[in-house]
Amino acid sequence: MSLENLYPVTGRKGTGVHDRLEIEDLQTEQPKQFTLFILAFLALQGRGKAFEGLNIPPAARFTEIAGIHGLPFTEWIGDRTKNDSDFNRKDPKDSQPVPSRFGGYCNHGSVVFPTWHRPYVMAIEQAIGDIAVDLAKHITADYAKEAADWAEAAQALRFPFWDWAAGKASKDGVPRVLTDDKVSISMPGGGKEDVDNPLAFFPFKTVPEGFQDEVLDPANPEVKAYFAQWKRTFRYAGSTPNPTGSGIAELNAQFKKKAESIRRSVGRLFTFDDDGKPPLVWDEFSNHTTESLRRMDYYNVASLEGIHDSIHDLIGGNGHMASPDYAGFDPIFYLHHCNVDRILALWEYVYPEYFMGDGYSHGENKYPFTQSRGTYNLVYNAKLVADTALAPFRTDSEDAKYWTSTGAHFLDGKYYSYPEVAGVKVGKDIDNEQRIRARKALQKHYGALDGMPLIDTEGGKIKKSLFSVPAGSVPDGYTVVHDYRNFVIVVQTNEFAFNGPYAIDVYYDPVAKAHNRFQTKDSVYIGTVAVFARPDHSECKGCSLRRDAGSSVRGVVDIPLSIVAQMLESDKIDGSKASDDDVAAALKSHLHGVIVDHSGKKIGGAVDGPLAEKDALSKAIAPELTLVSSAAAFSDGEQGAGTLKWFDWKNHGRVFEGGHRAWKSL
Repeated sequence: MSLENLYPVTGRKGTGVHDRLEIEDLQTEQPKQFTLFILAFLALQGRGKAFEGLNIPPAARFTEIAGIHGLPFTEWIGDRTKNDSDFNRKDPKDSQPVPSRFGGYCNHGSVVFPTWHRPYVMAIEQAIGDIAVDLAKHITADYAKEAADWAEAAQALRFPFWDWAAGKASKDGVPRVLTDDKVSISMPGGGKEDVDNPLAFFPFKTVPEGFQDEVLDPANPEVKAYFAQWKRTFRYAGSTPNPTGSGIAELNAQFKKKAESIRRSVGRLFTFDDDGKPPLVWDEFSNHTTESLRRMDYYNVASLEGIHDSIHDLIGGNGHMASPDYAGFDPIFYLHHCNVDRILALWEYVYPEYFMGDGYSHGENKYPFTQSRGTYNLVYNAKLVADTALAPFRTDSEDAKYWTSTGAHFLDGKYYSYPEVAGVKVGKDIDNEQRIRARKALQKHYGALDGMPLIDTEGGKIKKSLFSVPAGSVPDGYTVVHDYRNFVIVVQTNEFAFNGPYAIDVYYDPVAKAHNRFQTKDSVYIGTVAVFARPDHSECKGCSLRRDAGSSVRGVVDIPLSIVAQMLESDKIDGSKASDDDVAAALKSHLHGVIVDHSGKKIGGAVDGPLAEKDALSKAIAPELTLVSSAAAFSDGEQGAGTLKWFDWKNHGRVFEGGHRAWKSL
């Protein structure tokens, strides 16, 4: 690998520290920056002859950056060396195991998921920013009086994020700036121009090596995602080699349906205890595998990666964004991951003590964190520590060392920040008491405190006590939140159960034990656990038998208190007298689940009663859903203030018991 292509990831070094803006705010409040961003992204994608004279380093071209994440499973030319552990699709050690070793660089299902993606977004931010500086000079050649303003805009430009957890998301859907084929930009001299929108899709000049058509429905092999034939990226495309476009109406319908659940899940990320063990908390927060949690550890809050997975599933449908192999080629990927990074930055700011360290402990035993699937740069079950190399991203140090999670942790030296949200501004000096208030503000902003105090289905406050006082002792220094109990479904499912991406949707049905209908017109959507998995193309005859050895994805679906209140009222249950187990048993009778593949087809559902073996999903791939609950308390003796603590955790057992309520194959 020649040194001439080395591309150290520095972000926008030398241009000061500026906020990354939400994409719609960038469009409306910073028109010059927005214009430069759109034109620079078009140039990065190689779209338009006007950009042919720009000096774009080979490693910074969009196809090169996009290919880092997954396919085409080749070395990024911005890295200068070749490692002995590099993935080789022709090497049996990489291709024969089932599931086969992942050939992209990205880290999923591990403690370095958030930190690896930070320099990845910085790389495209750097590439677009450098182009923007050149473009500002180019487009103001005939407008000398405006040149300084445009140059300043280029210096301040940072990669924008799409806030898919905003309160307006469930009403407005996906912003049109991310879906329209054309976009209007402001030009020097006061004019407007409509240009191709580089955020809507990416047109391939040549479909990358390794792209394969994927059969989405084994029962109907003609239903495919035509990745090998599609000449551009799609979202919710028709099952044809030549779709007319993305299915934006279906995309918005699905997104609006699930946006509020996603918002609540983000809020839960800010409800971790103050006194947790740093590696354990970081593990649960950072990724969907949660390697350190044992099956007996049924308490659960949420994971950043799990929420991230849901967005991939929602945006992609049967298209590129839904699969780890292809997702990096959809431009929306980077605005999505910029928002993931924003949430990470907020979390680091209010939980500065929590990090991965060099492993975790249970009792006297110490264990390392690992990357079980491997990557292009990491062998199977590679040990992960804070100083593990985040290949292929190198720094600009004298010896061009790789980025590490230690270096990626926090925003210091990254040359960007994020706008204030709910009164919380990352980077501002705060003490511990202010951090507590900041967490509370973020919990409230993202809906984690919805139901404190509980509001009934008619919109008025509940007058009677809904739940019995927790039998467990309230933690010292805390005051219990009355009329409140936190009900959560913990999902554990085989990552490779259905040979590709899939999702488990959970519904509440006002009619108890209506599960054999899967979904009625009165069913209320509660939440989803999405599995961002890649298909396995191994020809090994035993792959279907060995797939049950694959890693398990752990996800969380919280049940809104309004749903619980509705159930108590409809079933005429006095929650103040009934035990928590009795309430949970009644609640479970109203729940049902549906498994959906990324084509939107239902492939499994939970039903009442025993099933013949031929009709049931194999136990090896059937998801396991467990209902747990906890009480809540705040630290300063005043309900709704101070540090939130979940306590009195109870395991209420599986939601769908085998032999009585099973997963039916559809």
